[in-house]
Amino acid sequence: MTIRSSLTLTRKAILLTLVVLISIFIFYQNSLIKRQITFVPQYSLNHRLTLKSNPTFKKVFIAHYTTSYGVRTDSTSKIFSENLLKICEVLNPEDYPLADSVFMNIVDFARFPPSYRHLHPSQLWIFHSEESPRNSYRTAEVKNLTELDNWFNLTSTFSADSDFHIQYRGYRIKPEIGDLLQSKFKINLTQSIFPTSDTCTNSSSVYLNTITSILHSELVTRQNLLLKLCPYTCNQPIPFHALQLLQPYLNLSTSRSSNRDIVYIAWFVSNCNTHSRREEYVAKLRSQKGIRIDIFGNCKSIYHSSIPQVQCQKGTPNCTQQTLSYYRFYLSFENSKCDSYITEKYWMQGTNGQAIPIVLGAKKEQYQRTAVPFSYIHVDDFASVEDLAIELHRLNQNETEFSKFLQWTQLYDVSTQYSPTPVMDMHATLCFLGHYQHLHATDEKSEQINYAMATIRKIFNVTNVRLPNFDWGTARTKLIRISQFYNPSVNCWDSSYPSIFKQIYNHLFTWWKFF
Repeated sequence: MTIRSSLTLTRKAILLTLVVLISIFIFYQNSLIKRQITFVPQYSLNHRLTLKSNPTFKKVFIAHYTTSYGVRTDSTSKIFSENLLKICEVLNPEDYPLADSVFMNIVDFARFPPSYRHLHPSQLWIFHSEESPRNSYRTAEVKNLTELDNWFNLTSTFSADSDFHIQYRGYRIKPEIGDLLQSKFKINLTQSIFPTSDTCTNSSSVYLNTITSILHSELVTRQNLLLKLCPYTCNQPIPFHALQLLQPYLNLSTSRSSNRDIVYIAWFVSNCNTHSRREEYVAKLRSQKGIRIDIFGNCKSIYHSSIPQVQCQKGTPNCTQQTLSYYRFYLSFENSKCDSYITEKYWMQGTNGQAIPIVLGAKKEQYQRTAVPFSYIHVDDFASVEDLAIELHRLNQNETEFSKFLQWTQLYDVSTQYSPTPVMDMHATLCFLGHYQHLHATDEKSEQINYAMATIRKIFNVTNVRLPNFDWGTARTKLIRISQFYNPSVNCWDSSYPSIFKQIYNHLFTWWKFF
């Protein structure tokens, strides 16, 4: 075989390999979309007789028109407590025209004929997305965001202006800290809510007697739960003057690093192509002297990252927590830079109490409103990557300054229980809201009806549900212009998606390890 023919065969082999890898890339991209194929339920009449079998007793019905990332919610889903099942019910997706409220996960959105909304003006439609505005519409059948205008009544997103503000976790002042402030310094941070003792005289209406009894029970239960979970408030920072008084009672963290010249940082990441361009920021940070970033996940191949001594397989219990105990810092970098987009990267990994999270994503003032106080380092505080590296070295060599970012672990607890609006409680809120609208529409307002409506508002106050798009005076909502409320051009300040060539390059390094 001649040298020329050998080179020809080599070129063909390389070309064939590239074709195979590009095909794998295209297949992978298509598979992401196919995993979220829009589910369009076929309307069924089977439920109509059930819903109208008892016209004197009002039940509120809720339906999920779409799946939620492939998971179907229907009448078999365990959503409501036994108590609430007496007045609320989740329907099958096929029965959405009969529902009082309908959830739409925008990732699975399918266009409706415009005439549907005019035929069902009283339905409450909830725009739900657990993605950033930048990523919410990638697989949705939406050509123009104006298609979503004047369709939805309520929103459930990461935006703090949503009716249901999605937040993975929340924080509370530790009870022992609240006790110390109260006993030692006479600073009272206790909740101002006390269990209600209001009662109402029953009437001849089975519906009103049932609804008032259940609402009273729910109010008392929620008040007691709030006092138990958040005796010294949740998601409210300790006042600065109180924090200063507590300093002598707090301990410094112990060092876990023997080499102070090297800054050890961990990063868990599997999405290698993002609008936030976090990949580029990390590449620059890794090039700084004395900065070592160990990368866990599929993207480590792109950075030619060495295999960390500590291995962490996805899904292994406590794996992240144990791994981060070996590091001083952790990269909590979001895939998008959008309003209030703060995900589990901060709330679950970043608040581990082991490594200080370095955050990139939402603006600093949005972290200040939501996150645990003094628990993170925001990249926006630094004019350049070089300046951030200098600060990390300073903290790495100064245990007193380093400890300030972990001091919160002695002051606050973090849990899903302290989140402002737990996801499952959205259904209960919609249940109560439906009954409020039904009671409001009653021509003659009896004492019992007024009591029930007032109790619903008290429940919302206890659970901190604001519903900015709901008018309590008219019991109505206005239709929302989603093209302005949740638009990447309006709510995000990141870059366009990496080019197809950059994506292929990244995927080549992601897939090479399988060959």
